[in-house]
Amino acid sequence: MNKVGKAGKLGEHVKCVVSVSMLTEGWDANTVTHILGVRAFGTQLLCEQVIGRALRLMSYAANARGHFDPEYAEVYGVPFSFIPCSGATTDPTPGPLPTRVRALDSRIACEMTFPRLLGYRYDVAGERLTATFTDDSRLALSTADIPTKVQLDPIVGESSIYTLADLKRHRPNEVAFLLAKLTLETYFRDDDGHDKP
Repeated sequence: MNKVGKAGKLGEHVKCVVSVSMLTEGWDANTVTHILGVRAFGTQLLCEQVIGRALRLMSYAANARGHFDPEYAEVYGVPFSFIPCSGATTDPTPGPLPTRVRALDSRIACEMTFPRLLGYRYDVAGERLTATFTDDSRLALSTADIPTKVQLDPIVGESSIYTLADLKRHRPNEVAFLLAKLTLETYFRDDDGHDKP
């Protein structure tokens, strides 16, 4: 993908790339019966997320034995090895329409609603936070523990190389300021960016 349109590269003659990206996490539909993977899969987790789009039952009505009828999905091009295939069906049929249970119109005032949760935040008490630093509070980093050169090759876009010299350009005060800023925004500000009382 990162060689598209580049002379002398594998993607030299590719003129257009279309990415639909509908079968990742957060996309839910119970009528998916076929999945065709035409993208690069870097991790097994991504394969599981894509296959999961076809694992929704079309019908949750139990049969005469009290079990769900088996439903199958045809999957092509996804390197997924987790559950062995045990069958196939050519015409999956949805079950009976579910019965919707709701309150009477005369009792709508008794309806219970639940707020939409946007996230969690820590509520720090009013006392002042203090820190005690000892010799064990220090962490020494050396080139024996961390790489001194990293090359990033994304699926789409240009490659980039980061070296130790890039990190040395940052002053200690700049690092301390960025850490303080991240702590303040994470723990001491609300969703609108205002300071907590």
